[in-house]
Amino acid sequence: MPDTPRRAVRRACLFALPAAVLLFAGCGTRVSTLYEKVMGSPSYAGVTEKHTRTKEAHDGLDTRFILSATWLSPEWVRAFSEEFAGIYYLDAARKEKVISQWKTESEANVRFFVALFVPDERGNDLEKPDTLWSLRLVRADEKDFPPVYVRKSGLKPEEISRFFPYSGTWYRAYEVAFPKEAAGGAAPKPGEPRLKLVLSGVQGRAVLAWE
Repeated sequence: MPDTPRRAVRRACLFALPAAVLLFAGCGTRVSTLYEKVMGSPSYAGVTEKHTRTKEAHDGLDTRFILSATWLSPEWVRAFSEEFAGIYYLDAARKEKVISQWKTESEANVRFFVALFVPDERGNDLEKPDTLWSLRLVRADEKDFPPVYVRKSGLKPEEISRFFPYSGTWYRAYEVAFPKEAAGGAAPKPGEPRLKLVLSGVQGRAVLAWE
């Protein structure tokens, strides 16, 4: 019995609907992946937020300085390496190279990305040997360690804004490393921090803590 026009339309719709669902489902996955490559994945943002601390020092209404730091732990390094690979569309070999590089740095030292804002930028000089700032890492047993090195970040300004969005235009970005033993010692007591990054200077003092 031949199809009436109404039956033909109904049959066409029944076949077209599953195809459309599959098509949009596939497009949705691709669009989501592309969005994460361009805008950043929620997983990286979450890990960075978890590892970042900020402290502001004020004198009345005046801001003396703002200190932010991200602990570049092995967990963070893995997330950063994945994010870096996705953003720059790296191939598998290159991706492994980047992960290996960051993993090696993380295993050799206890590292932090530090962003510092000081109203007078002449006093924003953590990397200089004669700086008036003192930067120490204190572990759970209260033993403190000076940095192995403090250097200006090797990332481009656009990359700093992308991977460390809290580091604004008026901040200076540093990479800071402390000896590996700074992460050792006795386990902290419940509720007490595992690591404390302490910045002291004539402008004040700031303590950032990680459990």
